Amino acid sequence: MRRAALLLAGLLASGRAVAQEPQFFEEPPPKPKLSLRWDFLGRYDGVDHFQYGESLRRGRFELRPEIDFDPIDRLRIGVRAVFDYGTEKDAYPFVDNYMSRGASVERYYVLWTPASFALRAGAFGMPLFSTEMLWDRDIQTPGAAGAWESPGGAWTLSAAGFYGPQRDGDASRIAAGQVVWRAGEEGRLRLEAGASYWSYDLRDLKTVYIRENSYVLVNGQARYASAFHVADLLVRVRFPLGNVPVLVSLDGIRNFSAPEGKRLAFEGVLAVGRLGTPGDWRATYVYQYVKRDALVGAYNSDDWWWHTWFEGHRVTMAVTILPRVYLQGSFSLNRRLDQTYWINRYFVDLVKMF
Repeated sequence: MRRAALLLAGLLASGRAVAQEPQFFEEPPPKPKLSLRWDFLGRYDGVDHFQYGESLRRGRFELRPEIDFDPIDRLRIGVRAVFDYGTEKDAYPFVDNYMSRGASVERYYVLWTPASFALRAGAFGMPLFSTEMLWDRDIQTPGAAGAWESPGGAWTLSAAGFYGPQRDGDASRIAAGQVVWRAGEEGRLRLEAGASYWSYDLRDLKTVYIRENSYVLVNGQARYASAFHVADLLVRVRFPLGNVPVLVSLDGIRNFSAPEGKRLAFEGVLAVGRLGTPGDWRATYVYQYVKRDALVGAYNSDDWWWHTWFEGHRVTMAVTILPRVYLQGSFSLNRRLDQTYWINRYFVDLVKMF
């Protein structure tokens, strides 16, 4: 009996000791991480402007290395440089959003993602849900932006303020707010819808960047004839067709400050396929119809010959030839809305993705 009692007491003491031990082990904090990423574009650009008997042939080569430093979890400091070389000494400013020959630090930012928030400051890529009809990916956005995502990721609320986003020393101020709703599953039917409002205060923007927007002369200098208070509604649907992903994107824009007949823009996109793994392919069709003052032509895509006041069709075919390296060809027809003739433009691109 005495031995049994001692054995029972020992088991009870052992049980208490086990119960007092922690039930989990705390993970050590992640170590600081430094990473290097880069992408590359080699482009042959051809334009046939038959109305005036003009043709343009040129090459563009661009390398963009980026260094990211994560000192602690959920905090990133990033810097990206850009090196451009074009076969033309000077790029056509009416067309391009990049310098033909030059090198600069174009992106420098801090990204903090506490809980359900994403907070950015510095100069960074466009943080809002948008298409290049509204904002070209070549143009960085100095300023600050914040976003909150609901549990489950169905809703995202964002706000951003940009200061002097063009590369030629302007002091323009842009404020934007957005709400995005998402539903469905990745790899199945997926719906994304975003509504945003943009207010532009354009300051010290060089005359050449007025491009096709309406203008007036003030003391002999061209100035925008319209203010820009722009609403953007973007809807995207993703779904598989067998094993092939399909994207349908519809983007509509209205500038409430522009005169009637100059305030609307529309883009429709159909993309089939994917890129990244050797053998992957993607085919894309894009249609744009942009009235003259629907948006600010200084900031949107330069892949079309015109920036606003035009209609265009573009067909693209791309094939991945190496991991994250693809070859792409595209052909577009562009017509200014006040003219009847079409301009042909075509690209052949070699792209190394981030």
